[in-house]
Amino acid sequence: MKFIHAADLHLDSPFLGLQHLPNALLAQVRASTFTAATKVFDKAIAEHVDFVLLAGDLFDRAEQSVAAQAYLFEQFGRLNDAGIPALISFGNHDYLADQHQTVAYPANVTVFGPEVGTQMLTLASGETVAISGFSYPQRWVPEDQVIQFPTHAATDWHIGMLHGAVSTGSGDHYAPFTVAELLAKHYDYWALGHIHHRQALNDQPPILYAGNTQGRAITETGTKGAYLVTSRTGQLVPEFFETSTINWEMANLSGGDSLQALSQQLADWLTAHPADRTTLTAVTVQLTQPLTGEDAAQLQSGDWLALWQRTQQRVMRAAQRYVVTVNVATQMASVAAPQLDQHYWEQGAAGVFTPENLQQLFGKLNQDPALAEWFTQPQTTKAVEALARQQLAELMGEEGNHEA
Repeated sequence: MKFIHAADLHLDSPFLGLQHLPNALLAQVRASTFTAATKVFDKAIAEHVDFVLLAGDLFDRAEQSVAAQAYLFEQFGRLNDAGIPALISFGNHDYLADQHQTVAYPANVTVFGPEVGTQMLTLASGETVAISGFSYPQRWVPEDQVIQFPTHAATDWHIGMLHGAVSTGSGDHYAPFTVAELLAKHYDYWALGHIHHRQALNDQPPILYAGNTQGRAITETGTKGAYLVTSRTGQLVPEFFETSTINWEMANLSGGDSLQALSQQLADWLTAHPADRTTLTAVTVQLTQPLTGEDAAQLQSGDWLALWQRTQQRVMRAAQRYVVTVNVATQMASVAAPQLDQHYWEQGAAGVFTPENLQQLFGKLNQDPALAEWFTQPQTTKAVEALARQQLAELMGEEGNHEA
């Protein structure tokens, strides 16, 4: 048996805030979710898979464009011509209440409804497969849906499709579940959607987030794609394949004390760090000293970056990197506590900036796919601490001024 597990195509993603990109590149970026999805369908046909699973958020928004709907119909038609069934569920972005189709999908497409259902397939090999899943009836599904899934059917294989997030205990909005619950169903594979960073919650049986097929913002860095899953000696073995055509990446530079110096530094960095494909890059620069008021205003308004992008197009094109944001920071502030022993101050800081405290602070925001991926990145913790120290230093400075 062989099948594809993909999720979170997010067709029609608007890619806001990129208006300063060259027109040809902007068109490429806006088409990237479609280009990535096409690679999924191409792979299915080339590999002669038995079926395709799409685990939620096929569309990015409640109201789909005619172009996005027509595209998906065309791709399902290609699968139909190849004799490949497609089983789909809708998620929190494209939930059932907003599906106003006036043209039926091809006969090879099964859409799971708002209640958990099971589709039985008999493959060309004679193997039997049960696939269980559901679609979101509205944007939020706060109840645990796993209890509605049947236990392993009397089939050779049983697969679960679930667009949701691991339960945090309270206030969950996206079909919360626990890994223990999934394992208790004794399925052979769980095809998960919703979290945009691919990850394995369990190795065997595989419980996998495929991640999205194309990164859509700087919070969605890394390789994006889907899984080709093959049966081997009684187990299902997933193999990741890449689909994204545009990469997102963060970069950190240091040095400089003015926008003029930063302009040359950025150009030099691009020349020294070419990418192997089109890469939208967000740059953070650690300055040796704060910018002047005029430079800071130019940077904050976006005027400086817009001018830099226009004048450095040749450099960016040669490096296949396009700088989309530039943030500056001065060296981490040293917070002086005149009425406290500095040792105890630093000791207190060490007890505050712990992974547990940051996780608690982030709370339910961790259920948002893009934010969850951003939160797991190593530089996030450093950035949060640096900003907190900077703000404390400023507040203590203001307090000192008031006392004076």
